[in-house]
Amino acid sequence: MRAVIYARISTDMQTETSLNEQTLRATQHAESKGYEIVAEFRDVGTGTKTDRPGFQEMMERIDEWDIVIAYKLDRYHRSSTNALSWAAELNKIGKNFVAMDIDVDTSTAMGMAIFKIITALNQMEVEVTRERTIMGIQGVKNEGRWVGKPPYGYDSKFAASKNDKDKGFLIINPEEADIVKFIFDSNGSDKTNSDIVNDLISNSVLTRTGKRNWASATIAGILDNRMFYEGNYFNSSNEIQDYSWGSIL
Repeated sequence: MRAVIYARISTDMQTETSLNEQTLRATQHAESKGYEIVAEFRDVGTGTKTDRPGFQEMMERIDEWDIVIAYKLDRYHRSSTNALSWAAELNKIGKNFVAMDIDVDTSTAMGMAIFKIITALNQMEVEVTRERTIMGIQGVKNEGRWVGKPPYGYDSKFAASKNDKDKGFLIINPEEADIVKFIFDSNGSDKTNSDIVNDLISNSVLTRTGKRNWASATIAGILDNRMFYEGNYFNSSNEIQDYSWGSIL
């Protein structure tokens, strides 16, 4: 069976020995199985992306080999979804892979079954972590605090005070607040988002990032957030509450 070896390190801060050690162990595995090693491929970079030069070349030369060997499963892909998709792609064309760290060899039925179980468990862990993160964010919002970058018109209180107790709380940015009021007043005068954009540009009003050109989508986002700018939010009981930092409108 024709075999190729794949080795990868995450960053160039790691030593070349890491690649050499991976290659050595994969070579020993191939020799123990009686495989003919026809090529070696290496990469330096994250496993969450598939546009790695070594990996791409390996796949482009797929007709030259039957099985690829790596010391660890995450050398191929860090994403369980990508790994499972890649394994299915190989299986369709009669190619296989080995991950020595978990003793997976998809050239055997048992090896493929073990791989599917492992990737399913990994994906479940990712989904559970995502679910917990979403629940945590929602919990913070239900407490009347803000998550993420402050909306236009407000600044982060924590950024100004550096006090952990101020995390999630905002303070009004007076200059931006005047622009927010202008946008809502203009909208109340039946002006379109494009009209408002043109007015802002003609009055040399800069965006938060210091640019002259405003986008209609930015205006729409502000207008769609009226309840927030009025200082209100819904808590976990779906009751309207007031933010502690005051309203612009």
